[in-house]
Amino acid sequence: MVKIGFYLLSALMTGSVVLMFSKVSKATGQERQRSIRNFLTGISIWSVYIVALSTTGVLNDFGLPPRMPLLVVIPAFVIIFFSTSRAQMKKMIHSTPKSFPVYIQSFRVIVELLIYGAFMEGVFPKAVTFEGTNFDILAGISAPVIAFLHHKNRLSDRGVFFWNILSLCILTVTVVTFITAFYFSTHTPDIAFCKFFELPYILLPAMLLPYAVFYHVVSIRQLKRKK
Repeated sequence: MVKIGFYLLSALMTGSVVLMFSKVSKATGQERQRSIRNFLTGISIWSVYIVALSTTGVLNDFGLPPRMPLLVVIPAFVIIFFSTSRAQMKKMIHSTPKSFPVYIQSFRVIVELLIYGAFMEGVFPKAVTFEGTNFDILAGISAPVIAFLHHKNRLSDRGVFFWNILSLCILTVTVVTFITAFYFSTHTPDIAFCKFFELPYILLPAMLLPYAVFYHVVSIRQLKRKK
């Protein structure tokens, strides 16, 4: 069930980006189609890259430098910041309702439940769950509340901006917790932990983490847009 959850949630988050592009009212039909096509092409290439890393065992090394951050996390972040800086992408972002990228962050509650399920299966150490030092579930729980208050004009843009920054800080702590648990632990990593570098668990750093960062970047760009 946990494995299916990682696949299903990754697919749903991919669909959420397609939905975001398809609902942009200020873009022409051709612009929406081009954005969706470019995104699906990019995510397909990225998926092939991730599958290749997973199946070849390139990541199955707990030595330094840590391969997962260098080959998966950092490249994903670079792609996100580059793609959201393009003029066409900025147009799509600024035409998207401000509440959308905030509401969607509630998916992180499900992510945390999947992480805990993987821990119960022996794939992840306890330290990376909400019973350890992973507090990312707080961002997911607060997301719909923040989005609702902002939509009703009960929370300012500055308040949402602060929430984005705080949530990114929490996410950073979570990433550091994972890196520390797998690469800097005083204990020899369990053989089961190697499953983290295999499908579907690799979708956590390769898909779900980037989507969380992507929607934070989208929201921040919306809020910082010059009037």
